[in-house]
Amino acid sequence: MSLGKGKPCSYTTVAFAHAQIRKIVQQERNITLHTDRLRIVLIGKTGNGKSSSGNTILGRREFKAGSGQKSITKCCQKAQSEVDGRRVDVVDTPGLFDSTMNNEEVHEELMKCVSLLAPGPHVFLLVLKIGRFTPEDKETLNLMKKGFGKKSRKFTMILLTGGDSLQADGESIEDFQNKSDDSFKKLLTDCGGRYHVFNNHEKENHTQVSELITKIETMVKENGGSCYTNEMLQEAEAAIKKEMQRILKEKEEEMKRQMEEIKKEQEKREAEERMRRKEEDLQRQEWEQKLEGLEKKIKSESEEKETIDKKLVESRECLLLHPKNP
Repeated sequence: MSLGKGKPCSYTTVAFAHAQIRKIVQQERNITLHTDRLRIVLIGKTGNGKSSSGNTILGRREFKAGSGQKSITKCCQKAQSEVDGRRVDVVDTPGLFDSTMNNEEVHEELMKCVSLLAPGPHVFLLVLKIGRFTPEDKETLNLMKKGFGKKSRKFTMILLTGGDSLQADGESIEDFQNKSDDSFKKLLTDCGGRYHVFNNHEKENHTQVSELITKIETMVKENGGSCYTNEMLQEAEAAIKKEMQRILKEKEEEMKRQMEEIKKEQEKREAEERMRRKEEDLQRQEWEQKLEGLEKKIKSESEEKETIDKKLVESRECLLLHPKNP
């Protein structure tokens, strides 16, 4: 078989090439199918502009937003919109480190975002505010990994809010990164270097939203068109359960060790108490024996004295009855 005059070619090589082309085309179709509706989850600390960012993406005020330290969003909320002809589903979540909700309540709500965006979100937008990188901000990604597992990192992108502050200071995002501490740079690295800057005060600036969607689409293609699935969540929950069992086992072993130490200490005290009582008994017996010996000695001496006194009396009587002649 030949593909051209004087150019013989192996059938096996041609078949393989066609198969590879079909595979690539199918992958592109799958990516197009999956990215036809982008599924986005907003996660972040209360007050970082999470809900406002959701409204900016949607192009309308859908989520209630505030600047306080109390989260207005108490449960996961889903809204839909269209960006540059692409359908977008956005889920807003309760704020992390919220003063009115404990970590368990927030975690329980966060887990619902996967089912709300079935078969799963394409991206977790980790919302951080430009400015001082707080200890809570540093802990945010760790909380995500604990809740969604290590695989969630490749679906995570940092969304930096407060872009207007950079403009006001005449700084670029590169300037901000350069003067940031190592913990922020590590967080950025852990998220694959993926980030985007938002100015939520410029709602009419559609370019920033378009650029964000483009970055998300690029990330989705890099992930092979896949999304964070319920199976991954189950794996994460299984890992959490395994870790909890490990911690529980360690605590049980620690409690068992402490109980054994307490038991040994108690046995030691009881042994010392028995020894003390034994020594006291021996000492008491010794004193009793000494006392008994002393009483016997006193009695013996008393009896001996009585005998001597009796003999003296008898001797006097004898002398009186039989006086000696001069």
